[in-house]
Amino acid sequence: MAGDLAGAAYRKDAYYGAVNMGFFRLLAWIFVASGLALLGADGISTIEAGEPVIRTTSEVMNLFGIGISSLESDGAAAGVANFFLNAPLWAVVGILGIIMTLVFRPLD
Repeated sequence: MAGDLAGAAYRKDAYYGAVNMGFFRLLAWIFVASGLALLGADGISTIEAGEPVIRTTSEVMNLFGIGISSLESDGAAAGVANFFLNAPLWAVVGILGIIMTLVFRPLD
């Protein structure tokens, strides 16, 4: 009897672990697709303007009403934050998605 309960608990944990991994795999592919869509939007804007248009993370956040600009302070944390704020949003989202697809890939 105790062996059956332990096996049932293991199967339940394995099921919910697989569901969580599936959710993160889906989220990773959504990030990759969003990165490609943002890259395409920058490409179309470049063609329309006739000059390179690259939207940074802070510019896109300002479009959504989240007013974040570069940090004025010195230090490692401010440097990392400024790097991500001044990087193209398609690169930030796309690379996050690629890293997540590698971390949450199915193992056989």
